[in-house]
Amino acid sequence: MNYNFVVSKTDLLSRIDLDELMKKDEPPLEFPDTLEGFEYTFNEKGQLRHIKTGEPFVFNYREDLHRWNQKRYEALGEIITKYVYELLEEECHLKKVYVPVDAEETEPRSFIFMSEDALINPDKLMILIQGNGVVRAGQWARRLIINEDLDSGTQIPYIKRAIEEFCRQD
Repeated sequence: MNYNFVVSKTDLLSRIDLDELMKKDEPPLEFPDTLEGFEYTFNEKGQLRHIKTGEPFVFNYREDLHRWNQKRYEALGEIITKYVYELLEEECHLKKVYVPVDAEETEPRSFIFMSEDALINPDKLMILIQGNGVVRAGQWARRLIINEDLDSGTQIPYIKRAIEEFCRQD
């Protein structure tokens, strides 16, 4: 008889969707779409800091909601990726180019970053090719960008150095 009870208990537990149970008291998964909306900015040292307090990023914004905190972190990570892309274009003077160049909007495509003269300079070119995980072109690790600084978490210092080397050899 106890065996039947255990089986029934197991059957009951297998029908519980733990993900749904965890979402029950969770606030909506809607997050800002800008750094300012998150109330963060990068300071002069390239460190991510809270606009009002100057404190580093806090993962456990809501102590009791790990899943919500993780989704918040991922949303911030997407904004940081866009920010790094802007830096690649503005500070490193790399061009964002969609490939294949002749693809229709409905066809699969991606993009690369390349030096401004990559197609006309046969001697020197720089190309950054996107990976397929959460870490994107120009980044080593989001965690380093968020918890340390842009120099630690991005490839920008190396890209700038390579560009300087290109210029010296001209």
